[in-house]
Amino acid sequence: MDDLDALERDFDRETERLGERAERLVRATTLRTEALAKARAPVRTGFLKSSITSEFDMTGKVKQGIVGPEASYSAYVEFGTRRMAPRPYLYPAADVVEPEFFAAAEAIAAEFGRG
Repeated sequence: MDDLDALERDFDRETERLGERAERLVRATTLRTEALAKARAPVRTGFLKSSITSEFDMTGKVKQGIVGPEASYSAYVEFGTRRMAPRPYLYPAADVVEPEFFAAAEAIAAEFGRG
């Protein structure tokens, strides 16, 4: 029974370590996306840029970061209107960060898969 208890403790420890690595990756990726979006946001008054924020939900197994603007007109800037050309800032930021995130996630998975 001691071997089984030790195995269970090792599994729990590795699961916790994996969750911590995932949380750090999600936080870093979310904050990088926010920074890139702010750098790309068109500035007239600065309100749109300052309204771009991040939120995190790291409860349970799901690790989640959300980046978005609070400005009511943000979608019009990102996607344009019939009178105004789009000036994308959020989607291009996500496009830059997405492959970085998946590469880092694969590296973490490979590390834990080696056991």
